[in-house]
Amino acid sequence: MIKPLTSLRFFFAFMIFAHHLTFLSKSDLPYFRWIHEYILKEGYIGVSFFFILSGFILAYNYRDSILNKKVSNKNFFIARIARIYPLHLLCLLIAIPLTLQNSVFEFSTWIKQLFFNLTLTQSFIPIKTFYFSFNSPSWSISNELFFYLLFPFLIILISKLKYYKFNKGLLTLFLFLLPLLMLVIPPIHYKSLFYVNPFFRIFDFIIGILLFELYERIKNQQRLIHYNILEISSVLLLVLFFVFHREFPLVLRYSVYYWLPMSLLILIFSFQKGFISNFLSNRILILLGEISFGFYMFHQLILKYFKNLNAAYFHIENEYLIISILFIVSILVSYISFIWFENPVNRYLKNVLKPKAKM
Repeated sequence: MIKPLTSLRFFFAFMIFAHHLTFLSKSDLPYFRWIHEYILKEGYIGVSFFFILSGFILAYNYRDSILNKKVSNKNFFIARIARIYPLHLLCLLIAIPLTLQNSVFEFSTWIKQLFFNLTLTQSFIPIKTFYFSFNSPSWSISNELFFYLLFPFLIILISKLKYYKFNKGLLTLFLFLLPLLMLVIPPIHYKSLFYVNPFFRIFDFIIGILLFELYERIKNQQRLIHYNILEISSVLLLVLFFVFHREFPLVLRYSVYYWLPMSLLILIFSFQKGFISNFLSNRILILLGEISFGFYMFHQLILKYFKNLNAAYFHIENEYLIISILFIVSILVSYISFIWFENPVNRYLKNVLKPKAKM
């Protein structure tokens, strides 16, 4: 475990949680509207962090094992699917009652949406009512599954085409290819393609893999490096990009704009040698990082169910109280899920599905 990166997962999951507090945009309090418009609305960038981090961590944990054939592709796929699919399925079932309340409910469309969600292929459909159907955050899990299926082949390809010059050229290609595509594709398709579609978001994931290659090249170099300064600088760089985000088109901010600061953040904190890393290695923050997947998957459902219950029974209007309730319930549900659902089911599926040794 890279402890600081585990903890950082929670902070970026919280950004996505804050991004979904859209009711603040209609608040009677002007400063809530301002905070939502200029800060919380940009919280979707947490998805980019997770995609880049996913590529980096998978390479960190599996690259050598896959190249040396110590881990088969089948075992890798089982491990990754056992990690994400059970929680996705649980959230999908919890989301079903919400979908039946839809005023424009059509059974034929609902069945199609259900099929794409069950197969985790909804992000391939460039229609909002499909890729954001049921539990809307699961579109990114659809992408992750696609990344997992490609990962062993990407690792082999990158290793065979040999290091620095290839990686530098591939990174340069990414830096120019996406902005070029943004110039030729009509803006109406920006979100469905550049934010959601896995064929475009795979670039974030590959950057994470290439970032690990860079990590491998420099991790053992004996140089005088002041890690405290590096960690502070990486955080400040991300803050700087965030502060000036409105100077750049939204479509760039879906991924390309944040590639540099997020990559530097992941790379620098992977060394675990600065005082911020030490702080992030606190066991409470690590636990929050471990439950961040559940926090990400449950929070939107909790928000929607609370909205219905609040309108029918509670009638709470205090926005501070609403945010507190949503956050605390999301944390509690995520913790319970992690301890009593995710971990036990993950272990069970790995034991049941992994190939049995021949006698």
